[in-house]
Amino acid sequence: MDIIRYILFAQVFIAFFVAGGVFFKERNLRNTTLSLLIALVGFHILLFLYGSSEIGIIYPKFRSWFYYEVAMLFGPLLFVHLQCVLQDKKKLRLVDTLHLIPIVVFWIGYGDVLLMESQLRNEYILENFVNRTMRWNYFLAIQMGVYAIGCSVFLFSKRLVLSTERIQYALFLVVAYVCSTILISYLTHYADGWRDFASYYLILTLMIFGIGYLLFKNPDFLKKIRKKYFSSNLSQKDMIRIKSKIEDAFNNDQLFLDNNLSILTLGKALNEKSHHVSQTFSVLIDENFNDYVNKHRIETAKQHLHDPKYDHYKIEAIALESGFNNKVTFYKAFTKFTDETPSAFRKQKRS
Repeated sequence: MDIIRYILFAQVFIAFFVAGGVFFKERNLRNTTLSLLIALVGFHILLFLYGSSEIGIIYPKFRSWFYYEVAMLFGPLLFVHLQCVLQDKKKLRLVDTLHLIPIVVFWIGYGDVLLMESQLRNEYILENFVNRTMRWNYFLAIQMGVYAIGCSVFLFSKRLVLSTERIQYALFLVVAYVCSTILISYLTHYADGWRDFASYYLILTLMIFGIGYLLFKNPDFLKKIRKKYFSSNLSQKDMIRIKSKIEDAFNNDQLFLDNNLSILTLGKALNEKSHHVSQTFSVLIDENFNDYVNKHRIETAKQHLHDPKYDHYKIEAIALESGFNNKVTFYKAFTKFTDETPSAFRKQKRS
């Protein structure tokens, strides 16, 4: 066990070193989320070593602090990082704060214990471990399970439009997190004490070693996966040809009116591989598929809203005529591209 503790302690320094290297390599959301994930893994290992050692008994002031909160950030950071890698997410939005709800719930339910004086807190935790603390261990296991499933489903949904490098990189992270989740769930129920959790942290260290080795062998890896699709040899000339076919399909055939349109169905309509179409959107058109489709649908909707022939149409009917599946999606897209609601836009014509 002492050997494992030495390995984990060394891994803390490696984690901070790798996190710093990733963060300062390039300042963007993709690198920031990865560096934070690695740094928090290192910090969590440090909390484990502190809480399960004699130091934690002699100096108990920080025992139980940050342990759950840090662990609850692994899933959100991994999910946002996957969004950056798989669909080029560039900035955080207000909706991303929803990832913090489990932490808020934990503070509400366990905050009174955390705010106790250190000695009293430790005595209270020992006396009420089953009644109070154990339920939050299960809560953490469930939260990690939800994110493990969410990340897996998200990766699976993007599998057809990803480069081989992206698939391998994302799969490595997701598998490491899923294995950690399965292990933490097992240990939560069957472990005899804190020391049994060492195997969980060893799996986390493998993730850091893997990322560190990957970046050491290929320092520009994170840059390259953003630009590469299926190690494709698609030339600029081919992309220009595909772009022309896309424009023709949208301007003349109005494929965007099909409310089931996707990269796959568009690829079939153009007789092109879906990942080639996706690459053309990302590299040459420089706009994601959904925005490109919705932009054309909104232009059609604007025409309908100002056309007297459609005056008797309700907003939802206009949405369906323009290719949207429902009024909610239509309202969001319309507001995004026009900064006003469909109803306000229609009233302008009548006033």
